[in-house]
Amino acid sequence: MANATDFIASVYDTLATTFNMSAAPNSLFLQMAWPGISISPEDCKDATGKYNANLAEELFSSLANVVPVMDKSKYENSAYSIDDIYDIIISSARPNGIPDASLETNPLYKLFADAQYEFVLSEKGSVRDPMETYHKSIATPSNWYDDAATAFWTSINIQSSQVKPANNNPLFVKYNGSKLLEGGVIKMKSTSPTATSFNATLAQTISKQKNLANKKFKPNTFTISPNILNANSKIVFNKMNTATAVRPSVVLNTSFRNKLVNTNLKKTVLRPIPVTTFDKNSKVISSIKMQNINPETLMVKPNIYSAKQAILLNDLLIKDLPTQKSVGTDGFSISFKFCRVNIDRPWLNLALLSTKNWNISGTNVGEYSTGTAENNTGIFPLLPTSFILISNVSITANWSATDKDNIENAVSFGPFDVRNGSFNQNTLEIKGMQIIGCLSKLTPALAPTASQLV
Repeated sequence: MANATDFIASVYDTLATTFNMSAAPNSLFLQMAWPGISISPEDCKDATGKYNANLAEELFSSLANVVPVMDKSKYENSAYSIDDIYDIIISSARPNGIPDASLETNPLYKLFADAQYEFVLSEKGSVRDPMETYHKSIATPSNWYDDAATAFWTSINIQSSQVKPANNNPLFVKYNGSKLLEGGVIKMKSTSPTATSFNATLAQTISKQKNLANKKFKPNTFTISPNILNANSKIVFNKMNTATAVRPSVVLNTSFRNKLVNTNLKKTVLRPIPVTTFDKNSKVISSIKMQNINPETLMVKPNIYSAKQAILLNDLLIKDLPTQKSVGTDGFSISFKFCRVNIDRPWLNLALLSTKNWNISGTNVGEYSTGTAENNTGIFPLLPTSFILISNVSITANWSATDKDNIENAVSFGPFDVRNGSFNQNTLEIKGMQIIGCLSKLTPALAPTASQLV
């Protein structure tokens, strides 16, 4: 009978078939969250217990702002933020072969200037933390977060007789889904951490992520020219080792200039890496309190952190937990409801990024993304276009005693977050909604050409 590997492969292929991935372009991938990202309706409710559209918008925008790691089958947070990287790109873009004196009248340069204008205008303040900001992303359907709406979601039922051997699931095989199962499918909870060990673990994870980022970039990699930055970027630069360089003499049109923060326009700042995210993350970790964490679920308690902070902490809390293989369980079947939630970022001009004949000042071709799926080592290789939300999950199987015990002390089983789950005889019932996957597409080559300043 079908085992856990066959079961997860069949779930992947069923979803992939539902979204017609066999006919999708080679630039689009179905990435499974590993584990799923639990969504609590409480995160979208105000102090009175009523749904708040602004809280829902902030949560969705923060989820949609994550740059995934380059992987065809697995959705994983890279620790980079889309708006941070986009800010750098559009502020550093230079048309090829255009002298400084002609920049202002160059059509392509004007498009990048317009992109900066739209980007600055789209910034909004967090509902819960006045020091946090986000860039609005629009969800379709707009009521994605409402528990009542799940009644109208599409149902999927996979009977045990429909679970095929993993190698007979062509899309699972095509996107190398088997590597998701390496090391085990049951992510176990660790012993409830103390405040000291908890903070040390989070700080170490952030440091590790920042070090990995540093290895990708040389100190003089990113030269922003002209230097048009918002207030948040200015704060970050003041904390960094910066240097000056010759800046082109550029005069922006008055209407646009008045909408931008008047930062140091006479200098160019050498920007080693987009560290905005790492600096903010370090601040969150340094101020965290154990009483704000639920030790049983390893999740932050609601209504304390901003959406962006909660996403970061919930990811870090389970990132390095141990996994166990499924042993002796077979005869899987599953039912759940799902909703595809499309992402629109009105502040991100992907068409502009897809144009040719420009460079990112101080960088080589493809330093942010090669535009290909193979060997794409850039920090912005993929752009999520849709989330796959599921609810009302029921997994029935001939559970072994070992697997049953493990799952009762687990965070996840494959792509399913089981922290809200419980067994009803041989059926694992998981309450609530979670993001089980993401449709992501390749970003174009960024930059399409090399800078003369490399």
